[in-house]
Amino acid sequence: MRKKKKAQQVERNWFIVMNSQLEYFCGLMYGGELVWCDDYNEAKPLDNEAKFRFLQHLCRGEELVLDYIS
Repeated sequence: MRKKKKAQQVERNWFIVMNSQLEYFCGLMYGGELVWCDDYNEAKPLDNEAKFRFLQHLCRGEELVLDYIS
């Protein structure tokens, strides 16, 4: 009987997103409404740049900045 190999843990590059008013992205509410906050501790970390591109699409031209966290 062969043992199953454990899935390798992939190291992810986590980042947070800020808008032009220097607010942090906290999540989505009410069917896609973006929620922003002033508190860094409430920011939602993301791990995929495709999610960042999707947020840019939802913001319709508003400048967004991603900041990698370590």
